[in-house]
Amino acid sequence: MAGFQALESAGLSIVALLNRRFAERDGGAGLAAMLANTRQLKTMALNNGQLIQQPSISVFCYRVSVDHETRPGWSAVANADGIPRIPLRLHFLIGAFAASVEEELLWLGLTAQILEGEGILTGPLLLPVTLPAGGTVNPWRSGDMIQVVTDDLALDSMSEAFQSLNTDYRLQLPYLA
Repeated sequence: MAGFQALESAGLSIVALLNRRFAERDGGAGLAAMLANTRQLKTMALNNGQLIQQPSISVFCYRVSVDHETRPGWSAVANADGIPRIPLRLHFLIGAFAASVEEELLWLGLTAQILEGEGILTGPLLLPVTLPAGGTVNPWRSGDMIQVVTDDLALDSMSEAFQSLNTDYRLQLPYLA
C-alpha cells in the first residue's frame, strides 16, 4: 500500500498522463492539464484567465474520502501484519478553460476519452513526489495502482460546490481515483 505522499502523487500522475496524451493528440496546440486549487478557480472566473492558461484542463480535488467497500479487507490485512492501511478515494472535478464553449466541450471530450481508455495507472505512470526540503520520494510499492473512473455527482451538489467557491458555475466532469 502506498505511503502518505500517494495523494499528491495521484493528482500529479493523472495530470502527467493527460499532458502526455494531449501533446500526442492535439498537434501541439498548447492544451495543458494542471492541478487547480480553489484560489486558482476563483481567479480564473474573476480575472479572466490570469492563473489558468487557455486552453487548459483543470483537475480540482474537492474531496478525499475513505473507501468503505475495501476498508474491512485492508483492516484484516493490517491486523495480520501490524501495518495500518486506509484506502482513500480522491474526488475530482475536471473542467475546461477555453475561448469558446465549443472548444471547452472539445477538450472535455478528449479528456474523457483519455481517462476512459487509460483509467488504470500503475508502474512508471505513478510519479514520485518532490519533497519540500529537496529530493524526491516514491510512495508507491510494487503492485500499487490508481483506478480513475467517472463519479456520480448530483447537479445540486456541484452547484453547491460552486456557490462555496463564490464563482460562476462551470461545466465539470466528476471523476474518482
